Amino acid sequence: MTTRKQMLVNGFWSAALAVLMCLLASPAQAQSSLAVDIQGPGQAKMNLVMARPFAGGGQLTPADKLQDLINKDLQFLPFLQLVPPSNVPGQVGGATVDQIDFKPFSLAKVDVLVTANWTPGGNLGNVELRAFEVYSQKVLVGKGYDSVTDAQLPDIADKFCMELMQALTGQGGFFNSQIAFVKPSSGKGTDIWTVRPTGRGLTRVTSYNELGMAVSPSWSFDGRRIVFTLIGSRAHYLGVWSGGGKPQVYTLPSTNVVSPHFLPDGQVAVSLTMQGKADIYLLGAGFQPGRPLTSGGGIKVSPSFDASGHTMAYVSDQTGSPNIYVTSVGGGGGRRVTTSGYNTNPSVSPDGKLVAFTKQLGSAQKVFVLDLGTGQETQVTSGGGSDENPSFSPDGYFIAFSSTRSGGKKIFVTTRHGATPVMIPTGDGSASMPSWGPLPQ
Repeated sequence: MTTRKQMLVNGFWSAALAVLMCLLASPAQAQSSLAVDIQGPGQAKMNLVMARPFAGGGQLTPADKLQDLINKDLQFLPFLQLVPPSNVPGQVGGATVDQIDFKPFSLAKVDVLVTANWTPGGNLGNVELRAFEVYSQKVLVGKGYDSVTDAQLPDIADKFCMELMQALTGQGGFFNSQIAFVKPSSGKGTDIWTVRPTGRGLTRVTSYNELGMAVSPSWSFDGRRIVFTLIGSRAHYLGVWSGGGKPQVYTLPSTNVVSPHFLPDGQVAVSLTMQGKADIYLLGAGFQPGRPLTSGGGIKVSPSFDASGHTMAYVSDQTGSPNIYVTSVGGGGGRRVTTSGYNTNPSVSPDGKLVAFTKQLGSAQKVFVLDLGTGQETQVTSGGGSDENPSFSPDGYFIAFSSTRSGGKKIFVTTRHGATPVMIPTGDGSASMPSWGPLPQ
């Protein structure tokens, strides 16, 4: 497949005249560019219409398949409201700016119009995808693909939606990031898998099967390694997968090896029981215990770090029930940041401003987000089932979590603002303990 990134804009003078008339007729429509602030307190939805594909030479079947794949991808972007084309009077006469009458879309309050144009070529043919900003008639995204095959359609959908998100928000890494998680294997074992948020690229990382339970995966900040706990029949071990082949397993001087987590500099912190209680230790050479990162009474588990490596959140029961604490990695006592209840599973946002965590509400657990600056807690999941193990995406906007809302445990994606969760396809069986990796380098 040959990819050719292009503007794909025709009819410059007609577009300019239309924009000028629009500006004169309605100052409210004088938008220079659409933009979504995903880091702000919330977003208004943009209305998006996908026009019926234009297909010549018999490509209607792959055209419909690609449109369905794009629609499914766009469901992960809560700031976009998909509007049926039937809601807009009139029909799109073509896929380029000079073939489209934008006025009906403007009257229907549509913000973004997506078109697809298929032409004869090798394999399934060639396709051009465009996303227009309706008010300015500007091309937000223009992509062309030649000699498309059926196997390439999912990647084409992902790449187009990634560029559209990038154009609207300045962030597009959602579509090519990866999530590590836990799936059951044969016997009573569990193994680590990875998947892209859209459900593509499902890959098994470990193969312990009935020999042990691989749990609590955590990505390194460079995306090259995953650290995890391996629960064997007689002991806990530390597992480290380095991007291929068999993971390395390390024996530590502890009865428990709980919730290991990478720091940005590549070191690993893990909760170990070494002096009669569980504390969080920084591992040194050979992944052996070095200095403790926590002090004081109580059990301490589940370290999580911001992208600077300065802030660590963790769980401690030193005041009774488990609560979330924050401390400096350089040293000092922990500061309790949750005020009441049973709180676990912290995940620090990359910028260090937020902590996502699990709070017990009655017989179920729900995901909350805590603003470390204001101390305000916001519940971001609700409904049936229990939600746990939240993990921030690298852009700090999305949150992956495991949930029983659909029956068995599956992984869902919401946002820091509590958007409607969307399930990530992970194949048969349950899926739990998600850990969102960094963007590919």
